[in-house]
Amino acid sequence: MARFAFFPAKSSRFAIAAAMMAVGTLGATAIATPAYAQKQAKFSKEFLAAFQPIDEAIKGENPDYAALRAQAEAAKDTVKTDDERFFYGSTMYTIGGKLNDVALQLEGMNMMLDSGKVPEANVPQYTYVAGQLAFNSQDWASARARFEKAIELGYEVEQARALIARTYSEEGDFTAALQTVNDQINEQIAAGGAPDETLLKRGLTTAYNNDMFEDATNYSLMLVKYYPSATTWADAVAIQRNFGQWSDAEMLDLLRLARAANAMREARDYTDYIDAANFRRLPAEVAAVTAEGISSGKLKSSDTFVAEAQRESQSRTAGLKADLGALESDAKASGASASLAVAAGDAYLNFDNGAKAAELYELALTRPDVDRSLALTRLGIAQVKAGDYAAAQETLEKVQGQRASIAKLWAAYAKQQAG
Repeated sequence: MARFAFFPAKSSRFAIAAAMMAVGTLGATAIATPAYAQKQAKFSKEFLAAFQPIDEAIKGENPDYAALRAQAEAAKDTVKTDDERFFYGSTMYTIGGKLNDVALQLEGMNMMLDSGKVPEANVPQYTYVAGQLAFNSQDWASARARFEKAIELGYEVEQARALIARTYSEEGDFTAALQTVNDQINEQIAAGGAPDETLLKRGLTTAYNNDMFEDATNYSLMLVKYYPSATTWADAVAIQRNFGQWSDAEMLDLLRLARAANAMREARDYTDYIDAANFRRLPAEVAAVTAEGISSGKLKSSDTFVAEAQRESQSRTAGLKADLGALESDAKASGASASLAVAAGDAYLNFDNGAKAAELYELALTRPDVDRSLALTRLGIAQVKAGDYAAAQETLEKVQGQRASIAKLWAAYAKQQAG
């Protein structure tokens, strides 16, 4: 059979909707700078002489904000007291907003907060906005410090934490970014709820884009657990395919899961399945997958590879079916190898006879030469086919080594089917 090259990592097969970690400019939360009553504030005559005209101009019609900025900056030396720092910061924040000058807004916001004169009720929001402005200025450490303070003050905890994770990612500290995400996930689970889907996707995207295979696998497992769909299952399978170096036998069991979960979304899913199954060994399975691929519109019957798979699998199916009894007898004979029992189980699984396949895989596991991980994986798959989902989960939890991540996905699928 013609063979297809395994696709590279970061393939388009991974299709999480939207770039969850794309970092653009944040829309700073709108705030109203509170009027600062003259009777409460302590302003010097010099300060009032410099800033009253600026304040009146801002409140007038069509202010020239660029000119007012220059005028305010020229009078900055008159700022001496905390009251004056607050007023100056408020003025620069307002002018910066009108000029779309994030740096000027941040300077003004920081000065207001540092003055200690922001009304207590407004401090959490102002702190959060300072974090947003620092984030937009790409001052990741300052942004994170402000967001952490906003959390401490009880302001928009979930959004602030999402931004904290993004600051770590921007600094290249992806472990810390994922720890922030994990803390949120664990808190939500501990509270008895499901983790937020966007949060899981954020963690998955961070892990996937930075080659953190184990983390990406864990997030994909949580997504199929809490938000099962053809898309989340297809993504979970794609992550394994993109990161793993799989043998044909391993690829076959992974693609069997994609098929079971209705997550075969590209022509390559079908052709790789056909190639891994091999019509010489599993003709009935190849025939079924080929027919499904053609019916879905993903495969064309006129394609040479597809036509060969369809022709050869159909011609060989009846012969294998007729030989099943003899193959089973040979596998059960005294002294027969584990590989023969596995081959017999594969033949029955090929015909969707999960119960009989499971019996033969269990037999293989009693023999000293058994490939334990392969036999356990196939036993778990056969038990799923037979509808014995509890047994399948127990079996698949025993799989170790290279196949462990595939087994975890199958176990998640079995648990979902049991539900």
